[in-house]
Amino acid sequence: MRVTYPHTPGHWLSAIVALALTAGLAGNVAAQDPPEDPRRTDPITPVEPPPPPAPETPIEPPPPPAPETPPQPAPHTDLRETEEVERQEFAKLDVAIVHNDEEIQFRYRFETENASWYHTYRTYRDGEWTNPDDSEGRASEYGFYEDRISVMIDDGSVPGFPDYAGYLTAHPGVRSMPGEPTSAEVADSFIADWGLGSDVRKFLADTRELPEDAGREELWKHPIPEEQIEALQEEGRFISSIQWRSNRSNPVGYGDPGYILVYRSTAEGTGPYTSNWDSENNRPLYMFDAEVAGHAALDLEGLKEQRYGQDDYYYLTEGHMVPFDPDHEWEEGDTLPAHYLREPDGSRGAARASGRYEDGAWHVTITRALEAVNPLDSKTFEREGVYNLQFAVHSGGVGERYHEVSMPLRLSLGAEEEAHLEAVYAEGPVGDAQADYTSVPLFYPGVLTHAEVSQEGSVANSLLSLAAEDPLDPNRLRTLQQYIHSHEARVFGEME
Repeated sequence: MRVTYPHTPGHWLSAIVALALTAGLAGNVAAQDPPEDPRRTDPITPVEPPPPPAPETPIEPPPPPAPETPPQPAPHTDLRETEEVERQEFAKLDVAIVHNDEEIQFRYRFETENASWYHTYRTYRDGEWTNPDDSEGRASEYGFYEDRISVMIDDGSVPGFPDYAGYLTAHPGVRSMPGEPTSAEVADSFIADWGLGSDVRKFLADTRELPEDAGREELWKHPIPEEQIEALQEEGRFISSIQWRSNRSNPVGYGDPGYILVYRSTAEGTGPYTSNWDSENNRPLYMFDAEVAGHAALDLEGLKEQRYGQDDYYYLTEGHMVPFDPDHEWEEGDTLPAHYLREPDGSRGAARASGRYEDGAWHVTITRALEAVNPLDSKTFEREGVYNLQFAVHSGGVGERYHEVSMPLRLSLGAEEEAHLEAVYAEGPVGDAQADYTSVPLFYPGVLTHAEVSQEGSVANSLLSLAAEDPLDPNRLRTLQQYIHSHEARVFGEME
């Protein structure tokens, strides 16, 4: 049974239903605190006269106290912990796009008070190199996770992208979503057999086929035959992406292209970063060249206090790194990056980038050729073409699904068709052209899945449709965001 979902976000009837819901959802679907401590905000109701006093009853002894639960460590930043959505100021990403006859350039400006250009590390403690906390490579309690700005790109080949964008890739079991499988389950699946990875990443439902006796939570583990996946890829039925990474690509002047089909995969070629870990000897592969960088390692306390600026040697790459010396006099708290950087090539090296945090905002540019280096993992841009985009931002030391995204947007490269974003044509180099920014509001997407948002007539589908009518208007996101918080609290509450 091939899993398919309707690709129409809703009829006028759905919109009418959602409009009616909007008034009620402000009270009935109030913004929630994190799932660990869900609370409800009941709507205001008329005050009723007090009931007559109840007859006296014997006082019952209080119940025994519940067993204490050890406190859970709070993440560095949790986007579920927001003020009431009615008063929420949505983050925004300012976007400008320029092209000439050869190249296209994306320009971003993102305001944040908590910028991060640090990422994952290994720290020397008690004679061993370990994670500085218990993050296991995920977002660190110290905020050691890079900021990222990403764009998803569809040239019209992916059904449903103009309506759902990234929600097309959201399914039960995907990393950090409800139902995430264990490492052992993944190791026993096609994901490990095909060499895709060690966890479940975003995927398109067209690449799966659910058996009759299986539940939707098992969708991730049932791929269609490889030759059918290859056919989809040759038809361009994949989502292309370009990520700008403040730590793992920006220092060497590149973005990081990839694509989503059967898995969230990197583009073809050598990437801008790779692991700095010698698994055979349980220690890093490289350290800083003290003669160049002024230090053999970073100081953990210095990282916590963000003492290393953008112009300091806080990353490892050729020119200021040397092979790891186990005989060096290492001290407690010495810390080395978990990755080292390098010059990328192939399709993965096709996007040049620069970014700097100044005056309370990231200022980023990404430039690549209009023509894709590899049409099996990237989209070609053409003059007078129209494309569907979605932007995403990870900021404040968060990773995985704890990001903010835009609604799907239309981009025009000189086409007469109406679009939300108009690329400026440059006669000369794209970097010399002037272009005005468009302010794009962002929202937290929660744990809604493709099946939920594409169910015609559902609350999620209807609210998404209303927001899509003007994706640049943050006011249209308020009730949708409120519903997303309530839905997430309910989902995690049911899992307890």
